[in-house]
Amino acid sequence: MWHLVVRGLVGRPVRLGLTLLGVAMAVAVWASLEAFGDAYRSGMRAELDRAGIQMMLVPLGCPYDAAARVLKGRTLETSLPWSAVEAARRDPAVAEAAPFLMASVDRPSERRTDLWAGLDESGRRLKPWWKVAKGAEWFPDTNSVILGSEVAATELRSAGDAFYSPGLGATFRVAGVLERSGTSDDSLAFIPLERAMSLVSTNRHVTAVAIRLRDPMLSTETAARLQQIPGAQVVTLTEMMGTFLNLVSTVRTLLSAISLLAIATGLLGVLNTMATSVAERAPELCLFRAIGALPRQLFALVAMESVAVCTLGAVAGLAFAVLGAPWIGWVVQGWVPMAPEGLVPRPSVVLCLRDVAISAVSGLVVSLWPAWRASRLPPAIGGRES
Repeated sequence: MWHLVVRGLVGRPVRLGLTLLGVAMAVAVWASLEAFGDAYRSGMRAELDRAGIQMMLVPLGCPYDAAARVLKGRTLETSLPWSAVEAARRDPAVAEAAPFLMASVDRPSERRTDLWAGLDESGRRLKPWWKVAKGAEWFPDTNSVILGSEVAATELRSAGDAFYSPGLGATFRVAGVLERSGTSDDSLAFIPLERAMSLVSTNRHVTAVAIRLRDPMLSTETAARLQQIPGAQVVTLTEMMGTFLNLVSTVRTLLSAISLLAIATGLLGVLNTMATSVAERAPELCLFRAIGALPRQLFALVAMESVAVCTLGAVAGLAFAVLGAPWIGWVVQGWVPMAPEGLVPRPSVVLCLRDVAISAVSGLVVSLWPAWRASRLPPAIGGRES
């Protein structure tokens, strides 16, 4: 039976190639979408886990946008008074309250923006991945700067070099260069919090306060108390994860529609190919009937051809998705909000096996009508359908 299936498929190579391409493109889009969602979710959870943050104190406004921006090293248009930091540190359930001051400094002549972060020792303790590749691990004085790996590479600076910021109007001494961590730290320049406030803040304001609790089970009552701090609002870890998943769900909704359209187009292509093949091969199929082939055997022949086309197309599409994962991740970094660094949406083995199985079943479903037509052909050479 299988040699007849192969002969029926390869006998029309152009049509077979176009049909396989349609199925492969549909499966590639579908698999990449699923892998992207999984990679995004695991990447954001890993960043939050590495940060060791249970909640965050942000200025009044949209708390989810503020939390997302701070975690990705972005600036905010509003700020928190220093009194909010002191109030958070006084709370008995708070183990660590780390203030951060983020600032972006435009360099229009170079068409770029420098990202600066001010932090103190408490902020460093919430960065367990903080490792220095060269130089000192902390600021020896208030005029020091520690550069992320990408900043150091861009500015061609190493430990001991002078680093002038035209936007801030200050010259710093590079105390150290961080190892690459795959987080937003790679693109930041760190200076002591007091120095940052004197340069870019007024009235000792900060961007946000990252909070680690003594006991995560106390998050509900602690959030209720911190919510009473004037000018501040609380975002918990659960809400932050929900924010990131909501960001990606909007994109996934659009991509799901595109994916479903691609899958429907691919399956319609298979249906059209099989129906046309049955019509063109009617004399051959009638001859099979004449030499003793049963209707169910003709039905199985057409169904197996359809399943083979969908399975081969699915395998090719998954190969595209796996090989193109780094390129897809690079594209995603540019247009998906708050995408984690190093995002590579590569389909897992389980996902690939499931997609192949679903494609094979779909091929069987779309073959039912053409296979039924084939099984109804009369046992006569050149005969017509009954």
